[in-house]
Amino acid sequence: MELNKFWAKKSSDHGVLKWLPLEQHLLDTRFVMKMLYNQWLDDGQRNLIESSLSGGNTNPVDLVEFIATVHDLGKCIPAFSARKSFNESAKDLDEIVIGKIVNTGFSELSDYTDENAKFTKHALGSEALLNYFGVNEDIASIVGAHHGKPVDISSTVNENISTYPSNYFVKDNSENLKEKWMNIYKEVLDWALEINNYESVKDLPNIKQNVQVLLAGLLIMADWIASNENYFPLISIYDGAVEDKSSRYRDGWNAWRKSNNWTPSLNLNVDTLFSERFDFINKPREAQYNFAKIIDECTSPGIFIFEAPMGLGKTEAALVGAEIMASKLGKNGLYFGLPTQATSNGIFPRLYDWLGKVADENGENLQIRLAHGKAALNDKFESLARNIDIDGGTNVYVNEWFGGRKTTALDDFVVGTVDQLLLMGLKQKHLMLRHLGFSKKVVIIDEVHAYDIFSSQFLFTAIKWLAAYNVPVIILSATLPYKKREELIHSYTLGKGLKFGKVKKENVDFKTDSYPLVTYTDGEEIKQFQEFQKEDGKDVKIVLEESENLENLVSDLSQDKGIIGIVVNTVKKAQEISKSLAEKFGDENIFLLHSRFIDTGRAKKEEELLNLIGKEGQRPKFKIIIGTQVIEQSLDIDFDVLISDLAPIDLLIQRIGRLHRHKRENRPEKLKMPTLYVLGTSDKLEFEKGSSSVYGEYLLARTQYFLPDKINLPNDISPLVQKVYAENEIDFGSDTLNEKYYGFKKSYDALQNEKEEKTHAYMLQNPKHLISKFRSNSLIGWLSTSQIEDNLKSEVKVAAQVRDIEETIEVIAVKKIGDGYGFFDGCEDISGEIDMANISKELAKNTLRLPQSLSKPYIIDKTIKELEEYNLKHLRSWQDENWLKGSLGIIFDENGEFILNGFKLHYDNKYGLLCERL
Repeated sequence: MELNKFWAKKSSDHGVLKWLPLEQHLLDTRFVMKMLYNQWLDDGQRNLIESSLSGGNTNPVDLVEFIATVHDLGKCIPAFSARKSFNESAKDLDEIVIGKIVNTGFSELSDYTDENAKFTKHALGSEALLNYFGVNEDIASIVGAHHGKPVDISSTVNENISTYPSNYFVKDNSENLKEKWMNIYKEVLDWALEINNYESVKDLPNIKQNVQVLLAGLLIMADWIASNENYFPLISIYDGAVEDKSSRYRDGWNAWRKSNNWTPSLNLNVDTLFSERFDFINKPREAQYNFAKIIDECTSPGIFIFEAPMGLGKTEAALVGAEIMASKLGKNGLYFGLPTQATSNGIFPRLYDWLGKVADENGENLQIRLAHGKAALNDKFESLARNIDIDGGTNVYVNEWFGGRKTTALDDFVVGTVDQLLLMGLKQKHLMLRHLGFSKKVVIIDEVHAYDIFSSQFLFTAIKWLAAYNVPVIILSATLPYKKREELIHSYTLGKGLKFGKVKKENVDFKTDSYPLVTYTDGEEIKQFQEFQKEDGKDVKIVLEESENLENLVSDLSQDKGIIGIVVNTVKKAQEISKSLAEKFGDENIFLLHSRFIDTGRAKKEEELLNLIGKEGQRPKFKIIIGTQVIEQSLDIDFDVLISDLAPIDLLIQRIGRLHRHKRENRPEKLKMPTLYVLGTSDKLEFEKGSSSVYGEYLLARTQYFLPDKINLPNDISPLVQKVYAENEIDFGSDTLNEKYYGFKKSYDALQNEKEEKTHAYMLQNPKHLISKFRSNSLIGWLSTSQIEDNLKSEVKVAAQVRDIEETIEVIAVKKIGDGYGFFDGCEDISGEIDMANISKELAKNTLRLPQSLSKPYIIDKTIKELEEYNLKHLRSWQDENWLKGSLGIIFDENGEFILNGFKLHYDNKYGLLCERL
């Protein structure tokens, strides 16, 4: 066989000519594929793959090696082998590599013209040839997808050879050439069959679709590793072959593989595991222990929905549960998904500490990754990435091979924004890698109540595919509407190939308002656990108050001082209230927090707030804390009294979670009874414009209708949420109000339907479980009608595809200092020091999201154009720095002002960014 005369890779670097024979690259990939299967995949993945094969030789190792051996069969065809280098200086290299093939007896290759080469990329060529020689469509489609996207329709494969014969045989109408080239292709295929223990293509097994996805991901991964010259280098153009193949394989694999898989203990003890993993837990709470015990007693744990109050320790319970699941199901990784970058950053140190305990106990080196757009700016994660453990003493580290946007999900332990998971349901190139990565983990998704209907559709799709891979899932939430609870369980059973109506349900009531609650699957059975000890709970008095009376209310409440919390629904309102109350109560007594601060400033303010009114905070005698929704997201703070805008009941309850959060004996006498004052209610159902814009009138109306005079936490949480999110009719007492309410409902339903419909163009189809004679069982069409471009490198753009968020503009904000500029919290001119890595990195952290009024669809292009022109003129040097490349900046003047696209922006360290139309 003359395969070692065909080339797979070539390079010309400063006159040094190198290449890699095709045979060697196929063998490199085969070796890596086998090692990934045997040493990188977990037991659960291997069991799934093995059980999915049917007919012929069902040895999974033979199969993965065969797929790797033929993946670049298409590199034999003239459309590839005659391809010229992009670099003109590589002309000599091209002549030599093509000459090797010509001198083997394929002189006609010199006559090949490449006008049609673009219609037969080598991956498609591989698939078309395998199809021609009778290889099943499932295996052929895996090979054809190894550059990230399967073909959309089977005719693309079936007709490629007949439509573009010159791409395969040099000339269109030569039977002799066709026979000659077909012989070499057949020779390669026969060689691949023989060395992988198949007598003919008829011995190849059939593969279920979900496993095809995993094998395609594994092939892409193996190909990328084998193509990395740091692991598998090219050889001199004058060498015909690699001399010591064994050493090449061993050295290449060891250079890539930094650690072994996590092997969870098979003898975990629920009674001691909490205290072993968490220094601050001597004995777990009853709800934590029960949750872990439920999982421990399952035979085949699937999806677990844990609804419990804020501050109960659901995170720790989930981590203990995840470790038990991993032990039972042979998983060797974990993904922890949260709604925002801020919540991801907040939980990263906790997971790092947990993982350190796991690694130390087992004597393993384990990999961790923080996965969101600004992870590199997180000091803890970045220090690990530079092999500096700022805490010291653990076996937890970062492997940079997994640092790419498409390889992040492949890492072992991943903490990040939930987008990473939601994207499992989005059609886009190289999706198989994401599926492969998640299929080897236990998945935890926190704060699920925060996801709207658009994101939820992608969540349901992701869960179906997780179920198809036997991935255990833990869902955490303060509480869920029963419909979402049921849909999550339904999605998982559907993904397992079970008919929801026929699944055994043991005393399961999806509509229950029992609380806390665990709803879960064990094998093919749905179960519920409600037997938690009932708490007396905490009564919270509810008082409706007019927004116009806010100042008088605060005056009355602050007679004995205390910590007064005010949470409103828009940044603008928070800023206005802060200024107004500062005039009466003194600037020093006002603290403002919202999303429109520079990121570094917001982080400092959050830390300052925790130091003021956190569990161990200094707790001043008097402070008025004003904020927006950021206050309801994972901040462990404690108000003596709370004033809040009307919001949907679940979010209102989240805010109440910051009221009398900790036991204190020294609260002001007037504030000893936990009380929530609700602003913005309306007997006429005429809600404030800002609140209506954020949440819609329908949920505000239902929340107002069911809002009682007193809420008991936690016992009233689930009943209230179920009432507000139910679809029963309610009567507001007059035809006028009822008509207005039904108008709200009609608009709400229309918007929900529109959002759900909007997902269909991008959404991945459900897994196909059965091999059918009447429809395609392969990957052909798996990503068809994809409207997602592969170059979505902005996290905001990617998130917009799965969150239905409006596009926003983020800038790096600095202020004018002398003839240059500096940080808002500093006084030094840093403009001459941005070539210093520590300065440019710190600068990159100072991002600021501009108001939505500057990024509406009809104005965003003009805004960006103005910013780009401004940056070319004033901040051109930023594009030469790694940390700043691609960023846009704004230099606010000495007064903190900047004019942009008809708006005056003003930045103030106390009030954040204010925006005024000129």
